[in-house]
Amino acid sequence: MERVRAALGGLAVVIALFGGMILLRTLSRFLRALVWFAETVALFAFAALFGYLAYRVLWGGSDDPRRH
Repeated sequence: MERVRAALGGLAVVIALFGGMILLRTLSRFLRALVWFAETVALFAFAALFGYLAYRVLWGGSDDPRRH
């Protein structure tokens, strides 16, 4: 009975270590994808703002409705 209990304990340790490594790998890949997505959105927002500012400077217009 002690051998069976020891074997089950060893199997539980193997499963915990293997499952833990898979969980860590999955979490790190998820976080990497999340950071990549956030970086892409932030870069797009920066480019849109920069493009808008360039448009306003090159067009030379104003948002003031009294100037029309």
